[in-house]
Formats: sequence, structure tokens, C-alpha cells
Amino acid sequence: MEPPWATTAAETGQGTTPPLPNEILTEILARLPAKSIGRFRAVSREWCAMLSSASFVGLHARLANALSRRRPRLLLTPARSPSYDGYVYSWRPGGPFEKLMRDDLRLGCPIPNSKPCHGLILIRCTNKGGYLVCNPSTGTMLALPDTYAPLKLTVRQKSVGARFRMPLFWEVCYGLGYCSVTRKHKVVRIFSNLSGSASTCEVLVLDAPAYWRPAAQQPPSYYVDENNPAVFVNGYLHFFSHEAGITTFNTTSETLGLLKLPRLDWQKPLLTELDGCLCFCTEEPGSNAHFLVFLLRDHVEARWEKLCCIDRSAWPESERRLLQSLCIAPLCMYHSDDGRKKIMFGTGTLKVFVVDPDSVDVPEILFTPDGTIIGSCDDGFYLMLGLFEEHLGPVGRTIEEMVFSSPTTKAWSDVLKWMSARSVSELSLVCREWRAMIMTDRFVQSHAIYANLNKSPRVMIILDARYGLYVDLKDFSGSWALVNDPDLLCSQPCHGLNVGSSGIWDFVCNPAMGYCQHIDIETPNDDETFFAGRIGMGYDSSINKHVLVHISYKMKDLVTREYKLECKLQYVNEKLWHMVDAPPRPVADMPPAYVNGKICWMAEPNLGPVSLSCKIVAFNVDAGKFEIMEGPPCSHNNGRMFMLQLRGALCVACSDKSSNVIDIWMMQDNGSWSMEYHIELSEFLPDYSSDNTTPLAIDPNDGRILLNTGRSLGYYNPKMVALETIFRVDKYSLKFCPIICEESLVCPLGPL
Repeated sequence: MEPPWATTAAETGQGTTPPLPNEILTEILARLPAKSIGRFRAVSREWCAMLSSASFVGLHARLANALSRRRPRLLLTPARSPSYDGYVYSWRPGGPFEKLMRDDLRLGCPIPNSKPCHGLILIRCTNKGGYLVCNPSTGTMLALPDTYAPLKLTVRQKSVGARFRMPLFWEVCYGLGYCSVTRKHKVVRIFSNLSGSASTCEVLVLDAPAYWRPAAQQPPSYYVDENNPAVFVNGYLHFFSHEAGITTFNTTSETLGLLKLPRLDWQKPLLTELDGCLCFCTEEPGSNAHFLVFLLRDHVEARWEKLCCIDRSAWPESERRLLQSLCIAPLCMYHSDDGRKKIMFGTGTLKVFVVDPDSVDVPEILFTPDGTIIGSCDDGFYLMLGLFEEHLGPVGRTIEEMVFSSPTTKAWSDVLKWMSARSVSELSLVCREWRAMIMTDRFVQSHAIYANLNKSPRVMIILDARYGLYVDLKDFSGSWALVNDPDLLCSQPCHGLNVGSSGIWDFVCNPAMGYCQHIDIETPNDDETFFAGRIGMGYDSSINKHVLVHISYKMKDLVTREYKLECKLQYVNEKLWHMVDAPPRPVADMPPAYVNGKICWMAEPNLGPVSLSCKIVAFNVDAGKFEIMEGPPCSHNNGRMFMLQLRGALCVACSDKSSNVIDIWMMQDNGSWSMEYHIELSEFLPDYSSDNTTPLAIDPNDGRILLNTGRSLGYYNPKMVALETIFRVDKYSLKFCPIICEESLVCPLGPL
């Protein structure tokens, strides 16, 4: 087959000018940057097929990176400094900075977690941002599933009789490898716990319609560390284990093995690749100056060779201070223009220097970020730089793109989305394609809609909110031990999640799946002026994330009506709280409600300016700002008032002690209020009274209102003025706390 650029002189309209030979055109194109090749692929389908062929991709990788054997090219992820312009750069010693791609991660600082593996690198985003596979040459990225908050690192309740689903993992380590037989990239991760009593290995094949799956062989029970990522060398991924040495993973057979380290008296161990060999680096015990470098010259015999010992105490004071860092790691070994062998090192402060392994003399400093487009960088335990190579390799399609391209998978998706969350979770084990489909955001969002469509409210009883222990009301027995916690409150569901409070601690949960996560508010224990407020949860549709908003009182005086509020915002699964402007009015100590993109609190009538009308403090999730809304025409003096969401609308329930009734006011689309429900409780005393009864939900099938007193649950029929009790405990039992939950697979909860 002739290349698509093979044309005759007549076809080109060049007269008698002969075209370039095909071999020369191929050689020219193969030396162009990957982004230029990408533009040439748009010329025609024939050009796209030819420039995407395996033979051309291999030729391009050899020719475009020929210079890197003598002058390595670095990948620089800029520090978040005043000069940071939001781009990832490449740089070759003695050359200019080259802009590669925009840093659109916004999930913490991106850290190259691997050296180029057939053009692709594994990126770890700090602050629990997850992992991505990236090709900096083409600017393409692929977010890996279940790395933002791996489910195996999340506490999940298996059943009422068991506290945790075991084994419970605490650490995970990732690596990117390549199988030369299938020509597929594989991402491998090993889970372990602190005691080293259990571990498991999972594999994700890029550009394959499947989810994480168990490896063909499971690893020994040793502890791995995420901060020491796996290294790919000669068909094996190498995971550093603190107890056993090195666990190896064969990317073809997916079997595991063990390698011994060259010495046991190490400190600050580090694995990397150098000169095509596995490299082990460590500091000399008892000395912060001696840096030892070993190479594994024979993988079969596990023969290590001591390459060099770098004595940093012999360096001049200026170089020693400049290169002082929490992290120093070799980047590559190369031959300089004079033929001498050099080792290039990087530091946690984005400094780059080289040493001669034979003489280990004074280091030659090649790069410092100060005063450059990269910007200065605080010292850290990670290298925010790595190697770069030109490559045309694709990162692959997302799992969602692959699985939903199949008509069969789409048909099964339409069937499974109507089923309960537990059933869908169990059916995810049927095959890899089903699991991949069920774990996509597309299916999770679709399931949350259809699995709850026109269904009666699902009620569960909280047995222990600390560990996510819930039981369905229909399975609840009086023999179950109830938690004596009068402060325990829980919100209505928000896109599958509930938020709750118990005294001074808060939690987020998905009762349908048995997930629970404590929320760290970061409050000082010795601050006597601190008064906890109620936490609210909403949903940011622009980024598809749940948002927590916590309002607290730093000071309040009911006599003078003076107060001081503090407000924080956090995305679920992130550990960092962001300060936001406090609301213009104080909030009452009652749970808020989330409706139509706003988290709504009842304004506190006993603080701040006196108001004759009912006010509502609303936080607009998309805008990130507070606003004040007019409430219904009811008074705080008559009884209790509380917020809730019914039939998708904001409602305020107002009780009247004198007549023992509860009126539910509903906000209309134009902002006006109308009284939709009038609940008369005089006939149902003493079990139900306006003082102890709270509406929870409305059954969409018959319009009955579910009422809760803490000792009784009943459905009130407003048309018939009748009440049917569906559950009751005797007066000698502790109160129970019901929770309304939705069928949902949403579990974006992070590790403890």
C-alpha cells in the first residue's frame, strides 16, 4: 500500500517538478512533534489511517526522541505561584521552555507518578484528586475510575450483625505498565492495610470496555505506600514493600513475585528506573549526606550493583544549600556531548542537577525555577517534574464511551436502572462489562432517577450513625439496641446522600448502600465561645459534586441579640474547607432543606435585627452566595417551625400548640406561599401532638404524609383526617431516629 502522500507530478499540478520520494516524506513527518502529526491526520481519512498505523507510531517514537539520548527532555508541572500561567511545559538543558498542554485538572498539584511508558505517564493529583493517564505530547488525558475515593478504602457496612466489611484496606499504590503481547497499557494497583495482614491486586486495561478486575494472582500480605509508586522496567511493575522488599508484577502473565533489596539498613528508600534497569536509592543510615544508588543488572538472579555513593557533605556550601530538599531522586542516565556518563537528579524544589557517577564530583546545576515561567516552589516529598518523550500513543476512550457504544449494554442498562441499589451492586459481579457500566456516572445518575420513580418513601432506622449501621423499617425489631442520642438528626436525601448531626459531630451517608463518613469540621476544642450550627448539603450541578455548608456561631447573646457567624464550604470527599462570606442573617438551630439548587435555613428570630415576618436564609450552591427570602405568613410564637422538601418544593411546617395542628406551607414558582396541608392531631393524642411530631415525606402514590414522633411512625391522610401507625415502640424504650433514603449508588466518600 502506497502512502497517501504518494502523488504524481500531474496530480499535484507541479508541472515537471518531481515529488519527494515516499521514504523521504515518511522520514520528515516522523521527525515532527506529535501535535503536528495530529494536525496532519485531519487532512484525509487515508492520512489519518497511515499516520495512526503501528509502524509509523513506532518510527516516530524512535526518530522524534533521538536527541533525548544525549540531551534529556524534562516535563515540568508548574508550581502554584504568582507567575503560574496554568500550562504544563517541557524543557531541554540549554533550550527554551515549550508549552505542551493546559493544566485543567483543578484537583491539586499534578505529579508525574511514572516515567514515560510508550508515551504515556501516570499522573497523581494531590489532595485526593485521583489518578489520570496523560500523553503530554498530544495533550490528551484520561481520568481513571475509582481513584478519587477508592471504594476499597471506604468503610462500608455489610450487614446489621457485622461492623465492617472485611478486609478493610488503608493504603493503595499505583503503577502504569505495558504488555508487549497485547500492546495494551495496564494500570495496576495494590491495596494493603497498616498491619500487612491482607492485600489485594487489581488491574485496569486501558481502552478496554471493562472495570478494575482482580489480577490473575494476588500479592503477599505486605504493606505498600502510595508515596512510593510502582516502577515499570522490562515488562515488570515493581512495588516497594516495607517488610518484604519488592513485589513484582508481570504485565503479561499477571503473576507476582518477590525481589530482595541490595541492603536492609536503608532509610528514605526510593525505587525508580535508570539506564534501563531497576534503580534503588537510599540514604546511608545515620548520615543525611551519603546518597547510595544501586542498579539491578540481573533480574533473574536478583544481582544488584552499587553504582555510586554521592557524598553531599563534600559539595561546596552554596550547592549544598541550594539543592537541599525533602526529596532527591534520579531522573535519567545519559552520555553528555563529551562522551561522559551523567546522572540527572531532580529535587522537591524543582531544581535539576547532574553528577558523574564515576567521580561523584561537584554537581552541575542545570535548572532552578526561580525567575522563570515555572515559578518558585516550596519543598515537598514529591517530584513535580519528570521525563518527557514525543509519542503518538492514545490514552484510550473512557469506560462510558466504550460500554454504551454497545446496543446490548444499553439495553441492560435500561433494565438494571429500575432495580434497588443493593441488587444492582450484586449484579455488578456478573461480568466485567456490567460492572464497568454500573460504575459509570451516566448509569449512577440514571439509576437514581428511575429506581425511585413513584415509589413510597423508603424508611430506615439508624442504629449507629458512627459506623453507618442502618436497618430497614420492615426488618426492624424491638430487640435491636437503639442509640441513646437525643441530638441525632438526619436530613432528607440529596441526590442519594444524607447529611446528619449528632451533638458536636456530623456525618454524610448513603443508607441504601451502608456507607458513612464522618465530617471533620476542624474546630478548636478549647474555644469556649464556639457554638455549633447545623450543617447543610446541596448539589453543584456544574461539576456534579455534593457540597457541604457548615454555619457556626463564634458568639451569640440572646439578651443583646448580638452574634458572630462563621461559614465554611467543602465538597464531599475533599478534606479542605473553604471559607465563604457569612449569611446576612443568623440561622436557627434546626436542619436545613435543599431545594432547586439552594440550601435553606430558617432565620433565627431571637438574634440580629427584629423582624415581624418569617425569614429564610438560602445558600445558592451554583453562585456560592447567601440570600434572604421571605417565609410564609406564620409566627414563631405559636410553636415549632422547621424546613423540609416535599414534592420537589420548599416547605415550612408550622405547629400550633393551642389547636394541636401542623400547617405545611409550600413555596410556589413565583416565590409566593400557599398552605398545602393542614394536619389535625387532636384525635391522635397522646401519641401524636404538634410538639413532638415532624413530617418526613409524602407518598407520591396516595398523598399521605409520613409523620415521626421518635416513638411512633404513621401515615396521615389529609383527605380523610385519618392516621395509620406503621411502627411504634413502648414508652420504656429509647427513641429511634428514622431516615428517609433513596435507592442510589452514589458513594463519593473518601478514606477515613
